[in-house]
Amino acid sequence: MIGRPVTACSELPPECVAIVGTSTEPADWMKFTMAFVFAALAVIGIVGNILVITVVFKVRGMKTPTNCYLVSLALSDTLFFIATTPTELSSLFTKDYPFGSICCSLFTYLPYLAINSSALSITAFTVERFIGICHPFWARTICTVKRAKMIICIIWVFSFIYNFPWLFLSGLIVDEEGGYCDFKMGREDWKYKVMYVGDLVGFYVIPMFLNIVIYAKIAIVLSQCGEKMKGKESSKPFAAYECHVTGRRSSSKGRNQVVKMLALVVFVFATCWLPYRAMVVNNSFRDEKWNSDGYIFFSKTMIFINCAINPILYNLMSARFRGAFRSLFNGKTAVNQQHRNLQGPKSPTNPLIGLVHVFAKPSLLFRAI
Repeated sequence: MIGRPVTACSELPPECVAIVGTSTEPADWMKFTMAFVFAALAVIGIVGNILVITVVFKVRGMKTPTNCYLVSLALSDTLFFIATTPTELSSLFTKDYPFGSICCSLFTYLPYLAINSSALSITAFTVERFIGICHPFWARTICTVKRAKMIICIIWVFSFIYNFPWLFLSGLIVDEEGGYCDFKMGREDWKYKVMYVGDLVGFYVIPMFLNIVIYAKIAIVLSQCGEKMKGKESSKPFAAYECHVTGRRSSSKGRNQVVKMLALVVFVFATCWLPYRAMVVNNSFRDEKWNSDGYIFFSKTMIFINCAINPILYNLMSARFRGAFRSLFNGKTAVNQQHRNLQGPKSPTNPLIGLVHVFAKPSLLFRAI
């Protein structure tokens, strides 16, 4: 069993040193700073992601294959905040876990479900964007709302099953100082390492590698389209067809705008999760742990930012989303034609969005192993 975290150890016993080195309980100013940052990001993230979901379902013309994936991503991010924020905030100010054994298991399971669903949604989104741009003949039958909904259902069912063991790998531990939520296996346990390494490879390394390769290919095709529209002869038949399909300047501009937005979201996802993922790798295989107060705060804040920033990116980089949000707040139910043109032709154009050990006892997702 992994011991109680350092801030719950009155005399810093050996098992606590093994987990967090020589860290001490953070100062009060840091606790209040962390609480404010986490709470603010949670409010921004929950409100923003709920607005994304509302816009897609309420504004006419927004229920596209692309936006189905955006809804899946928004649901994942909202679920993440709901499952992690209460534990994160309470862990800063109390040594005793206040939510009980059932919530201990759920608050361990749900963040993994949310984040892994995000990563898979991003990957599916990327593949669909690749088909829409590089294989437009296929896109008319493959890139549909019905198929997008089916893929999203598969993603969530798979994530639900894959992450199910987390329900049984954590529990409420009671000692003389009270109760705390912890894993039921030590860092040296091979099952512990397999779970974390599998999560790292399957839901971070492989998806990000695929995203890089696919967006590089998309960039090449769009570059060829640009040359074609300037009067140069395209060397690729599929590129020539794609440029013919999206020959209008407004459509081409909208398509490039969407791809840039999606690529940025993928970049933000990879960047924001890198500090935590790097800490997991280091703390899994090295005796010297990364566990300073500042680094833990930074890595957790980056994850919260990732889950809160997507709606902001949509508005900054997508004229269609800006128009949809404006329509929603103005009581309208349709996006005007100018914003429709920026999205491109009516044929499916599904873009992609993207998917530690804490001082008191936060969500076990954040445990630095």
